[in-house]
Amino acid sequence: MTTHRAPTPFAALLDLLLPRTCGGCGAGPPGSGGWCPACADDTAGPIAVRVPGAGRVVAAARYRGPLRRAVLAYKERGRRDLAPELAALLVPAVAAVLPGGPGAVGPARADPGRVWLVPAPSRPSAARARGGDHVLRLCRALAPRLTAAGLPARVLPVLALDRRARDSVGLDAAARAENLASALRPAGGARRGPGPDEPVLLVDDVVTTGATLRACHPVLARIGVPAAGSVLLADATTPVRSR
Repeated sequence: MTTHRAPTPFAALLDLLLPRTCGGCGAGPPGSGGWCPACADDTAGPIAVRVPGAGRVVAAARYRGPLRRAVLAYKERGRRDLAPELAALLVPAVAAVLPGGPGAVGPARADPGRVWLVPAPSRPSAARARGGDHVLRLCRALAPRLTAAGLPARVLPVLALDRRARDSVGLDAAARAENLASALRPAGGARRGPGPDEPVLLVDDVVTTGATLRACHPVLARIGVPAAGSVLLADATTPVRSR
């Protein structure tokens, strides 16, 4: 009879620091960035998402399959090693949401200017439980990838949620909007803001009802940094047809 031993605390820590499984399918070993090659090829995008009242919205892919599992692993299970690979998926989404459409990002683009990435804020308690703000970390991984693609980028963390914000899980669109209206505020942490012709993009992980995007856009406009659009890792607004 084979005896299965529970992993030691050291083994669990080692698996967190040096993951032995793919963040998308759970098979091992992962490739570069915590993905196996099959999962890396299974995210077809970017896709335009219709969110009334939120301007132009583009997601890297649908919220399903390997991407859904990877987002959950990154967000809820401590797989911070997935941030670079998830950020790489957002580069085409940024290219699609900016003026000029798909393909606007690249070394051949003349004088692209700087793009500013505003992370959608997390609840303080959720950020503490996750070991940091996961969207802010995603933006910090995305900025150098955009810069390498020919579009200089910086992170602009100017939004915050106060302690009154409730967990949005289980809330409908109206309840989410009410929740955000009372808790969303400017963070005021930027030394230098965007200049003329420097687009601002709101960044989040998953769009479901669109309440977060609709709430953030007017706050950004009030503090003088109106967003040109929003980019998301995954679109959970569109039902996926079974095959």
